[in-house]
Amino acid sequence: MSSLKFTLENIDKVIDRSVMVAPEIDPKRATLLVMDMQPVCTDPDGALAIPSVGGAPSGKDTVEPVERVVKRFREEGSPVIWSQWGLSPEGLDKGICALKWPALNPGTPESAASWGNPQTDHFAGELEPREGEPVLRRSRFSVFVGTQLEEYLRELGTEFLVIAGITSANCVHATTIDAWNRTYKVIVLADCTTAVPSPHTHDVPLGYGQHWEALRNIQMNYGDVITSGELFERLEAAKKPGKYQRA
Repeated sequence: MSSLKFTLENIDKVIDRSVMVAPEIDPKRATLLVMDMQPVCTDPDGALAIPSVGGAPSGKDTVEPVERVVKRFREEGSPVIWSQWGLSPEGLDKGICALKWPALNPGTPESAASWGNPQTDHFAGELEPREGEPVLRRSRFSVFVGTQLEEYLRELGTEFLVIAGITSANCVHATTIDAWNRTYKVIVLADCTTAVPSPHTHDVPLGYGQHWEALRNIQMNYGDVITSGELFERLEAAKKPGKYQRA
């Protein structure tokens, strides 16, 4: 397991962030999407536990930053939408997962990825949706597929879609692409997400592994990759006179 520390300095060493789609963020037009913060990935004993590789956060490392972001959005009065990924224990929606992840036994009652399993049904740490915060359950990587997300974002008047959660190389990446296709300004929080490493990416230098490749791809093509600290700075900047009129 990598011992490299995940820092803002490390991000800039391996990701070119010279072009941003959202250098400023209006909290009144921003929605937070919390993706798949489930023990199956965040718990060190989870079936899809994510270690730290190449300086990326472990699954457990993402919980506290996500908790802080949720708290801040609630303080701002900005909407929070939650999503969970899982599969039917009857196997009716297992799709390609059954072929790619046979060791997880997708689509069976025994699978940790099946609904009804505590690793999939629950949220990590102190994370818990409040009344009025929708929870979208789905069986595909993109949160836009098979859910009401697009309708909710439209009704909320969302311009900026802030994404926190797991995993950067699968569900976050797929959702970011779909959001780009719908012209949302996407902001992915690098310290609030990570990815399951490939078998050959253990003990590798800074910037290697699925997490970093996904973030580089997102930053290059689809949206902004920033830290939760940078997000808070942008939200604070929005309060300055001459920026956005606050109700």
